[in-house]
Amino acid sequence: MSQIDRRTFLKGAGALGLASLVTPIVPGAAASFLKGRIPLQHVIVDLQENRSFDHYYGFSSFAGRYGVPAGYTQPDGKGGTVAPYHFTSLTTPDIGHSWSATHAEYDGGAMDGFYTTDGINCMGYYTAGDLPFYYSLHDTSTLCTNYFCSQLGPTWPNRFYTAAGTSGGITTNGVWGYGVFDYPIILDLLDDAHITWKVYNVGMDSVPFGNTDNVFFFWKRFAHDMRAHANKQDFFTDLNQGTLPNVSWIIPSFARGWDEHPPADISVGMGIVQELVDGLRNSSAWATSAYIHTYDEAGGYFDHARPPQVDAFGLGIRVPTWIISPFAKPAHLEPTVYEHTSTLKFIEAVYNLPTLASANHLFDAGTPSGGNYQAATGPVGPPAPPRDANPSIGNLMECFTF
Repeated sequence: MSQIDRRTFLKGAGALGLASLVTPIVPGAAASFLKGRIPLQHVIVDLQENRSFDHYYGFSSFAGRYGVPAGYTQPDGKGGTVAPYHFTSLTTPDIGHSWSATHAEYDGGAMDGFYTTDGINCMGYYTAGDLPFYYSLHDTSTLCTNYFCSQLGPTWPNRFYTAAGTSGGITTNGVWGYGVFDYPIILDLLDDAHITWKVYNVGMDSVPFGNTDNVFFFWKRFAHDMRAHANKQDFFTDLNQGTLPNVSWIIPSFARGWDEHPPADISVGMGIVQELVDGLRNSSAWATSAYIHTYDEAGGYFDHARPPQVDAFGLGIRVPTWIISPFAKPAHLEPTVYEHTSTLKFIEAVYNLPTLASANHLFDAGTPSGGNYQAATGPVGPPAPPRDANPSIGNLMECFTF
């Protein structure tokens, strides 16, 4: 897929009818007993792009029973099978990862539709020689072995979960733009509690053109908030000056190939992450920080683990996720079920915030239908309340020793 194809415009943003439906923030007293017991002052969420767990770590020496099973293959659609193979290049073609393609890969939970959907490129994997920095994290960090993306679909809907705990029923990359949404997200909860935050853009991509991965711009209140417009140099300046906010997000450039999205050279994105992590480790903020490194969705790459289904939208395919912190359990494989809303649950627990589920009831009964809402089978789509009140989804606390 070309870069412009990835953001193919599907008309309908104006038909959402969400701009005038604002649910007020409800101050709450949730997340009680954890307050005062967690020595964290900084939570950083780094969201890369389009890699699956098995594609990156399935053949690692440390994945154990969470890696690719012995003899694993995929049907070739002609009565034969195809086995995973080691990619010899760090840059490979983009492959399908739309709502329909991901559901074909998932195949009702059989997890046997990767090759027949995306061909031979979906079966490639990388090793320690290709990803030396990422593999080096194992000795000091926790690898989440059951962290799934939020939706069986593409980039933006999955990133909506990292902001709002829901995509509001959207299943495509067809709805974007400054201020097209107006309902509560995690930034509202942080502002309401006077918790500082920033979004660091590692290369600013165009919002109108549809290249940006910074979906916080899509919400009316934050579209032009300068805290969401910070850059990579701002991150290092904040580290050096001791002004790193309580919560921050790292958004690498898609257009420049810095986010590991195919056909990007994965070593480039990894090098940027290493620079950021090393900068944090060498700063005064490190002693009270947690750096969560994950991927928005699997990009069509194979993974053998069947995701649990919590609602009509997901969970999606498993993605690689590291918890990097002086408090992370070292060389630990954490099996708790997580997804992108887990980052919200973690932030809410650390900073004693209410849930977005208590603040946003817009999608409790249903979601819109139409071209951008492919889960709908009639005039109203399935419910999609924020998942941060769902007890079947972990909050990442199991990855730490406080």
